[in-house]
Amino acid sequence: MSASSHSNTIFLDLDGPILECKMRHYACYLDLCRSRELHPLAREEYWELKRQRVKGTTLFQRSGAGGDGSDLMRSWIALVEQPGYLALDAVHPWVFDVLSSWVAGGARLCLATLRSNVAGLHAELESLGLRRFFERVVVSDSALGGEGKAAAAAASGIDPHASVWVGDTEVDAVAANAVGSRLYLVTCGIRTEEYLRSLRAGEVVSDLRAVRDRLSN
Repeated sequence: MSASSHSNTIFLDLDGPILECKMRHYACYLDLCRSRELHPLAREEYWELKRQRVKGTTLFQRSGAGGDGSDLMRSWIALVEQPGYLALDAVHPWVFDVLSSWVAGGARLCLATLRSNVAGLHAELESLGLRRFFERVVVSDSALGGEGKAAAAAASGIDPHASVWVGDTEVDAVAANAVGSRLYLVTCGIRTEEYLRSLRAGEVVSDLRAVRDRLSN
């Protein structure tokens, strides 16, 4: 069974399921720590804590920042989608094969992501060769969370009825529930497998290859 025989629509989150964004997130954090003469955490420690949902303000505090770390976190949010940092994102090695097979099978792909720098997003998609796979690119404000993401997806012009949603966070779980999508949460992204299973939402799998396998059965 192809993806299109289960559902003609697949909504995909970008950061995590498609892109490895570890280097971008850490580089921005590292530069801010160095600018304040702090003591940055090692990359793997930083990323593991982030995947465990340790707040960014707490990560800066653990690095020696005074106060509650909120000023540094605001700076991080303002900088992390700038072109120099976006250039550090990498496409997971299996992504092109999976997306190509879905499109060839007749699936309609819609990218649904939380980004602030919309121009930067579109430039990144073009430079990485990803834009051609998606019938729609839906961007929503991170402050609106999963419900905002769902509303943007529903307004995309692609009918979300009986669709599949692929994400890697609790935001995607909320969005999929709101639009009535069958949900897959991948562990190659920004949350740990243990945390994703604790949500008791959808099916937790390793990456897009596992999603494709499930939809082919």
